[in-house]
Amino acid sequence: MKMDVGSDVTVSGSGTIFTTPFNNVLSSRAITLDTSTHMLQVPVTGLYHFSGAVRVNGSPDYVWWTIANSGGTRLQGSAFVLANYRSTGFSTSSGSQLMPLTAATDYQIQFGSTLTNSATVSGSQTWMDIFLVGGN
Repeated sequence: MKMDVGSDVTVSGSGTIFTTPFNNVLSSRAITLDTSTHMLQVPVTGLYHFSGAVRVNGSPDYVWWTIANSGGTRLQGSAFVLANYRSTGFSTSSGSQLMPLTAATDYQIQFGSTLTNSATVSGSQTWMDIFLVGGN
């Protein structure tokens, strides 16, 4: 699946943690995305490769992203893709993760930053590619 946020979107969060508002599927091979809840499901239990970027507008000191369940609990508590670019006006976190996922289970891409309670995600530079590496 390849997805993005389409255009700049301001989201509310719990303190400094947010659900990335992916709402635009560019291509997919059976991975589904609920564009209203921003939750995704995979068709096969297995190992998945996530590669992408989250850009947060404003001036956060850092940005990270990771994969979480539908309740917001990170699948691996210390598995973060940390910001690798910071400029006046925005920070971008880009990179990849491998994560074991279970079929028919809701997942989300979480991000965090030093911004509190709301953040604006850039539509032009926030995207994610997800591929099945191998099934169980």
